[in-house]
Amino acid sequence: MRFKIIIALLLFSTAIKAQTVNITPAHLKAAEDMLKSSGADTLFKTNISTLVDQASSKLPDDKKPVFIDVMNKFMNKYISWDILKDQLASLYAQEFTEKELKDLTAFYNTPLGRKLNSKQAILFQKSALLGQQAVQSHQAELQAMLQAAFKE
Repeated sequence: MRFKIIIALLLFSTAIKAQTVNITPAHLKAAEDMLKSSGADTLFKTNISTLVDQASSKLPDDKKPVFIDVMNKFMNKYISWDILKDQLASLYAQEFTEKELKDLTAFYNTPLGRKLNSKQAILFQKSALLGQQAVQSHQAELQAMLQAAFKE
């Protein structure tokens, strides 16, 4: 059940549609540059791998490799960086001004920005583990809440 929730959250997070905003080519380029300088491509791939690994953590050992293989094929087909990067750049361009994106790019090119990039994957992994532990420690309550919600 838990891995179904994680998969549903993954799919929901990628299904959010961007609002239509007039974005200039320079503004979009600033978003693309910021994503590149932030290491978003590497972080995106690492985060997907972490989520798939965590989703498989409670499966029997003989089922894990098949599950991971299927999930990786699915993710590579529909939720890969190459497929989503233009849409992600558009999302950032909608939320930040061109100047803000350029300022973020400048930050990511500083020593502190590079340090943040190097720590992001492990921070995500540890954060996801905290969330997983919180769900596990209250799994019975969550299941009861879901069962009650679906009775209605």
